Amino acid sequence: MHAAVLRYVKEVARLGSVRKAAQVLNVASSAINRQIIKVEQELGVKLFDRLPGGMQLTPAGEMLLRHVRDTLYDYDRLLSEIDGLRGIRTGHVRIVATDSLVVDFLPRAVTRFSESYPAVTYTVMAAAPTGVINEIGAGHADIGLTFVCPLPPSVQLVASVATPGGVVMSSNHPLARRNVLKFADLEEYPVILQKNTLPVETFMNEVYEPFRVRAQQRIFSNSVEFIKRSVERELGVAFYTRLAFFDEIRSGKIVWVPLADETLEQLKLGLFIPTERMLGPATAAMVGVMVEIMEGLERAA
Repeated sequence: MHAAVLRYVKEVARLGSVRKAAQVLNVASSAINRQIIKVEQELGVKLFDRLPGGMQLTPAGEMLLRHVRDTLYDYDRLLSEIDGLRGIRTGHVRIVATDSLVVDFLPRAVTRFSESYPAVTYTVMAAAPTGVINEIGAGHADIGLTFVCPLPPSVQLVASVATPGGVVMSSNHPLARRNVLKFADLEEYPVILQKNTLPVETFMNEVYEPFRVRAQQRIFSNSVEFIKRSVERELGVAFYTRLAFFDEIRSGKIVWVPLADETLEQLKLGLFIPTERMLGPATAAMVGVMVEIMEGLERAA
């Protein structure tokens, strides 16, 4: 079975939709559906139940998916080894990160890496902080960026950098000149909240919970880009690390002020990779570049 067809099956199973898989893979929906039907005809079994709520794997499909995951991993590893012989002329890097890092940090890292390896391609996905670890453990990504947290045996920490939590606001905000803030200082000002901005175990602490009840929540959004523009337009303050607003802080549009909360002061951004899967040459090289960038952030702090 061709590797491309295996990827079609894997993505449809993951997303539960031919249309969504087509968008991710940049392939026509009709082509994916035609290939899946062809495989079903060749095997003599249905791989998916086509339900109103989406595509659901049959028992035979579950069996094939296990084979797909093993086959694709072996195929990608073979390509990576060949790329190593070519001096990393090509290759594919799969990254998952918290969405705030996808907006700023990762584009800078990919740009820097692409200067040396212009033919390498990338899959970059956003996930909630705790979801990043799950994606690596499940084999959906090989590099992860999220807050340092307890890990399963399938994932390991490569590097970390201190990224304390704080408040971002317009440079014109009344609190913009403060050196440090407490949650109580923010109660009279509009706030912008984003679901899963920080790990639940960290942010839902005894200090934050009372503030959240009393806070003047003006905006709730799952879009970091929208929140950035809203903060710039003085619609409210938001809670992030420096890295989420790196360019805006450097330009002076946005000010970041640390929060006087012991738990948030100890936050660290971690770079994670799988424990049991061998990284391809391009991915290993990208890890090296990211470590260098993180070390630079540590020195600049």
